[in-house]
Amino acid sequence: MTVDNLSPKNSVEMTESSIFSRFLRKKSQDELINSSKSGLNRSLSAFDLVVLGVGAVIGAGIFALSGTAAVGGAGHIGAGPALVVSLIFAALACSFSALCYAEFAAMIPVAGSAFTYTYATLGELAAWFIGWMLVLEYLIGNIAVVSSWSGYLVNFLRGFEGTLPGFITNPPVWLVSNYSAAVEKYQKEGIIKFREFLEAKYAASGLNGERIGELFDPANFDPAMFNPAIFENLGFDSQLLLNPGSHIPHLGPIPISIDLPAVFMMLAITFFLYIGIKESAKMTFVMVLIKTLVILLFIGVGAVYINPENWTPFAPNGFKGIFVGAYLMFFAYIGFDAVSTAAEETKNPQKDMPIGIIVSLIICTLLYIGVVGTLTGIVPLNEINTHAPIAAAMTSVDQDWVAFLISVGALTGLSSVLLVLQLGGTRILYAMSRDKLLPDSFSKVHEKYKTPHINTVLVGAMVILGTLLLDINAAAELCNIGTLTAFMLVCAGVRILRKVDPGRKRPFKTPLVPLVPILGILTCLALIVLGLPTVKTLVIFGVWITIGMIFYLNYGYKRTSQAFYGS
Repeated sequence: MTVDNLSPKNSVEMTESSIFSRFLRKKSQDELINSSKSGLNRSLSAFDLVVLGVGAVIGAGIFALSGTAAVGGAGHIGAGPALVVSLIFAALACSFSALCYAEFAAMIPVAGSAFTYTYATLGELAAWFIGWMLVLEYLIGNIAVVSSWSGYLVNFLRGFEGTLPGFITNPPVWLVSNYSAAVEKYQKEGIIKFREFLEAKYAASGLNGERIGELFDPANFDPAMFNPAIFENLGFDSQLLLNPGSHIPHLGPIPISIDLPAVFMMLAITFFLYIGIKESAKMTFVMVLIKTLVILLFIGVGAVYINPENWTPFAPNGFKGIFVGAYLMFFAYIGFDAVSTAAEETKNPQKDMPIGIIVSLIICTLLYIGVVGTLTGIVPLNEINTHAPIAAAMTSVDQDWVAFLISVGALTGLSSVLLVLQLGGTRILYAMSRDKLLPDSFSKVHEKYKTPHINTVLVGAMVILGTLLLDINAAAELCNIGTLTAFMLVCAGVRILRKVDPGRKRPFKTPLVPLVPILGILTCLALIVLGLPTVKTLVIFGVWITIGMIFYLNYGYKRTSQAFYGS
């Protein structure tokens, strides 16, 4: 039964004159399942779902975030070798939400993930809100990951300098970065050149230039403090520092700066998702296999070089460092919820969805712990590279061939994350459209490929546009807020359904209810508070919510009201 056919008799009881009750109208599980008889192709097995889960989770977190979480960085302290304990805490917090996701995914095996589950428990307004948050999560997450993928690729190609053409191994910054990133890189380059210029001047005069490096650190140096005339009098081109944007070509007033690797990668991901989810799952399996073998290679080779003394002190910043590490690494697990968006394309969702969600989480946790334990055992804490920690650890013990393979694994790992996140984003739009909250075009299925092809192209285009415009740091915080909000509502939904519909058949039951859902809500809330988003991020988040509510009140609410009441 579709939403068009619903009436007050087969929906929850509500008063038509009550606007508030309309916001709380729900769709029963039976209605959701019946309305899911779409053209999507049911071709995924439990194994495919595990592959999708591992593909979504293992990416930037294990290849980059582990370094800064262990050592610390700007604005946060490090956990040290005790990061393995942080991982256990993060996995435990994540598992509460995962168990709740598994119950819903088995009970309501339709596309939509937390959006659909919220519609069945908390009503339409909450469902719209969480769907809007999930769109934010998947879009922004993909923008951040594809930008990171581009950076890995550029660094990887530099290793072939002298073998490949120079324009490939050392491309212009404005061809591999968006405008803001290119300006930042050019300015950093200018600061470094100015520092080297001054050091050379000091050396020529017989003076000690050791303090120059501290005074002109790219992380805290502000060129705006200097008068351009000072640079010119010294014989240094001030444009390198004061106008880094001048290095970027312009078409009239428009700067030409585009992250081409990111654009081409998103076009490839969009193509694979357009032609079919089974084909995409096969592609993901190959990438997951490569990165898993690379991770196991790092653990195996690295175990030989572990020095137990590097694990002392185990927790240099005590419990505070461990909890901050747990907060950081929690987001390395984000992606397992994307498995639930493929429920409608799974052969036996009641059985396979819980397996896909829980097993992928267990596999990723074990691999994370192995990598972090090996990393902190090989390299002293103050020498860990926070940008490419795993590859740099192998280089430090003269295992360059392993470092090369790790770079390959990082690229494939990020590629699989891109594929699964875009899959999740397209399926959320599909579910919201089918429930009349978005235009019908978003729920159209390709006649041949049986995929929501319009959504796939749209999401791909939006991610490409985002790589040109978005502040990635703010994007990451936005993604975190949306994800944790979704997790909390799913946990609350399990508790509510156990109360209002205890007799419902549950192929998989979340254990220890209400304890597990309550712990899931509390841990997610604690992580939001611990994260303390910046004012800028909160403003953007508020704008996003405002846009979503305006659209809902002027389109979705009116359209679903017509479907429910024929008015």
